[in-house]
Amino acid sequence: MLQRVQKGSFQQYLNRVLHRSEVLLRYFLRQRGFLLRCLLCWAIGCLALSTDEVTSYDQRFKLRGDQKVSSQIVLITIRQSDFTGVYTKHSSLMDLDEATDITDSYFWNKRIWNQLLAKILKQNPKAVGVTLYFGDNIGDVHLNSAELGNFMDPRVFWSTTTNSLERVLTPAFSNRDHTNLGANELRRDEDGLVRRVFPQRADMPHLVEKITGKTFPTSLAGLPINFRGSIYNFTQYGLSEILYDELPADAFAGKIILIGAETSATPVYLTPLGTLTRTEIMAHIADTLLGNRWIQRLDFWWYALGFLFLMGFAIFIITTYPQSVALFFVLWIATLLAALSAWVFDSFYFWSPAFAPFVLLAATWTIFIGYQATKIERKNFALQQEQQYLAELEQLKNNFVSLISHDLKTPIAKIQAIVDRLLTQNQDQELQMDLKSLRTFGDELNRYIQSILKVLRIESREFKINKDAADINEVIEEALITLRPLAAEKGIRISTHLEPMFSVEFDPTLIKEVIINLIENAIKYTPAQGLIEVTSSETEADIKVEVKDTGDGIKPEDLDKVWGKFTRGSDQDLKTKGTGLGLYLVKYFIELHGGKVAMDSKWGHGTTVSFTLPLESEDVIEEML
Repeated sequence: MLQRVQKGSFQQYLNRVLHRSEVLLRYFLRQRGFLLRCLLCWAIGCLALSTDEVTSYDQRFKLRGDQKVSSQIVLITIRQSDFTGVYTKHSSLMDLDEATDITDSYFWNKRIWNQLLAKILKQNPKAVGVTLYFGDNIGDVHLNSAELGNFMDPRVFWSTTTNSLERVLTPAFSNRDHTNLGANELRRDEDGLVRRVFPQRADMPHLVEKITGKTFPTSLAGLPINFRGSIYNFTQYGLSEILYDELPADAFAGKIILIGAETSATPVYLTPLGTLTRTEIMAHIADTLLGNRWIQRLDFWWYALGFLFLMGFAIFIITTYPQSVALFFVLWIATLLAALSAWVFDSFYFWSPAFAPFVLLAATWTIFIGYQATKIERKNFALQQEQQYLAELEQLKNNFVSLISHDLKTPIAKIQAIVDRLLTQNQDQELQMDLKSLRTFGDELNRYIQSILKVLRIESREFKINKDAADINEVIEEALITLRPLAAEKGIRISTHLEPMFSVEFDPTLIKEVIINLIENAIKYTPAQGLIEVTSSETEADIKVEVKDTGDGIKPEDLDKVWGKFTRGSDQDLKTKGTGLGLYLVKYFIELHGGKVAMDSKWGHGTTVSFTLPLESEDVIEEML
């Protein structure tokens, strides 16, 4: 029994999983066009991101300009002119196979270097780094005790280099433990630019690590150097300024000193900021290490995930808002991301892409604007098909109603003729009453049919109004001649207050129909012995006609509804008969003339319905303008 229950539960669970999988599959199939476009946009953004790597820092360094650097770093630059007439070059002192940079030996002179180190050490600097290599390339060097104290001072660190066989070449002034040595190696990227510094082997730290007392964060791929601007950001002195005491007494106190050379023969390195010497690049590396300004970046997939959210937000904007608004928001987002990326990079040394998001947004805009255009085109086509179908349906309906209405008019006319003949031939009172009721019902049915035909006629596309100059008061009087007998049957008195006025252009037939409908409604909803007032007046811009009755009025919630087609007051369905087309036709006819209708009614105190007609038609006004 337990096995059967377990088997049944597993089967139900499996069925639910299969059902949900089927639902998801159907959803993806329906949305495959949209989802494939999303995937394409995301792939383009990720592709742009993959190319927006370390080289993207180059533009950042150039655009942001000079930044504040560490005041602890001081550069001493030895120029070729400082050694003119002092140094005699001996080619026998140089080993061309062992020396990496043969020009360093040009700047060697024991007396000058002893004076230079003595004056620097006298001000008690934190460390002195010599970026020049002085080893086998300067031959044997003999130092006395005073000179030995300067050259072997623990605050002075000498550069090592490597030969073509990657063997470390130690300088001539190395101590027994090699603790005063540091590698001055700089590696170029594939395009020849120096962008990164690489941690050296454990037995030979980098020269910058030795002079700063700090170590590089471990990184096999190299650490991007945070170039902070031109070399002129750093404090610099020349050799002659030091030898002739032309600098402040505390210029080197507690500072990190980097000594290098500047000459046209000295190799220079290409960097994102242009060409720099080895000493200048070392200064930027030291500044980055001292301020812990290493550029941080996330793994590729974190940025790709962020691109996914950015793409989704852009798609939401493009598919929700109009094209111009969406374009403004997309450009604003791209500008904001670029500004935010620059600010974060300059302030917190954190890299966030700027070019790749722009590519993503541009691709998303291009692809989904096309997608929106395709959707709109499909909707327009579907709308045209639907309009065609509705037009055919409307025509079928009109034909049907018109056919039925016309077919009903003939038998009704025959019935009314027979009733009239019977009324004249039979004098029986009871029969007379029945025949009169039959005649009344026939008239009502005829009016219903006539109202339906009017609605069909005005809703047809060929319907036009025929304006002519006429007197509105004459039209009112003609309507009253027709309706006074109907009012007399209920004992209702109709009073008129018609203000004399000039002729106005309107369609007399339609306006007469409007007035008849208003007065007929007033008669219908006014109790016996009631009063109806019809007034006309003229203002500077239009003429106004009012029909006021003393009926029960209309409930406030029904005031806006009664103008609709086949709509009547909620309390009138059982009291009076009607089609609900009268006020609809009134409003339609008046608005065709450019006029307005209004209704003022208080429950239990009667109703006033009015309309206005402009004195000048729109055509005349346009001609005058």
